[in-house]
Amino acid sequence: MTFEIQAHRGARSFFPENTLQAFCKAADLGVRVLELDLVVSKDHEIVVSHDPWLSGPLCHDPAGRPLAADEGMSHRIYDMTYADISAFDCGGRHPSFPLQQRISAYKPLLSTVFREVDSYMASRGMEGRMVYNLELKSWPDKDGVFHPEPDSYAALVLRIVEDTARSGQVRLQSFDHRLVRAAWKQNPKLCYGLLIAEREHIDRYLPELGFLPRYLNPHLSLVDRETAEYLHAKRIGMIPWTVNCPEDMVRMKQLGAEGIITDYPEVALTLSSLQD
Repeated sequence: MTFEIQAHRGARSFFPENTLQAFCKAADLGVRVLELDLVVSKDHEIVVSHDPWLSGPLCHDPAGRPLAADEGMSHRIYDMTYADISAFDCGGRHPSFPLQQRISAYKPLLSTVFREVDSYMASRGMEGRMVYNLELKSWPDKDGVFHPEPDSYAALVLRIVEDTARSGQVRLQSFDHRLVRAAWKQNPKLCYGLLIAEREHIDRYLPELGFLPRYLNPHLSLVDRETAEYLHAKRIGMIPWTVNCPEDMVRMKQLGAEGIITDYPEVALTLSSLQD
């Protein structure tokens, strides 16, 4: 099986995260799995954004004023219509990626990403098709604050996936096991993943899902041979995040991971030991 390299929020070393430019650049590099984040607007649109708010250093307000990093709670996406959200320019450079290009970019809708990336690839005759690994941002104590409750949230995302006929191109994942379970109950045919930040969450949340997901994706610090063997015995794959050092990329494969989620897919794609 081919070792999978997922572009974390797109090709972030080239363009700001979760922008159409970052996603299309990842396709140019040869990436065929995009990892991207979803949140919900006031008018129940599914917006591609890592944070459930607008803030610096990425975003400027409609007047061009850069937002401060601590300004997010004044611009919660769940309190804003998509028309208001799209008036903010969120193409600012992130200091962690000094070679990023400053661009003009709005936070796109999920449906727009599907359409534009697939169209971009088709127009350039690229082989294969893009897979979209969708992280649904959700917190159990933030229902009604940053997002709807799980059943409604899942229904909004699933409606877009089904209406755009992308069921065969998507995976749904979240740290919130409630949301993964809610989506699975509504559409058990999709590919699902559970994100894990702490080792004890494996034994705690995996049984609460009510089904075995196709993937369990842990932080790279949690990956060892024992964990890989435990998951593989259950026929669950493992794609760790966020794997940015070449040595860690190789180590994840050696430990039995099926792939990695990385900010630097261009680096991973050059490592011959990942292509064997």
